[in-house]
Amino acid sequence: MQRNRLKQLLEQLEEVLAELKVEVYSDVDKYRDEDGYYVGEDDDDGYPD
Repeated sequence: MQRNRLKQLLEQLEEVLAELKVEVYSDVDKYRDEDGYYVGEDDDDGYPD
C-alpha cells in the first residue's frame, strides 16, 4: 500500500476509536455506583475504596 493511503486509514481508524470511547464512557451509570465512586476491578489509584 502507499504510505499516504496508510496515513488516511490510520486517521480514520483513530476517529472511529475516539467515537467508540465517547459511546462507552458517556454512560456513567455503567461504571459508577450510587455514591459516584468508580466500580471496577482495575482501580489502582492508591486510595482504599
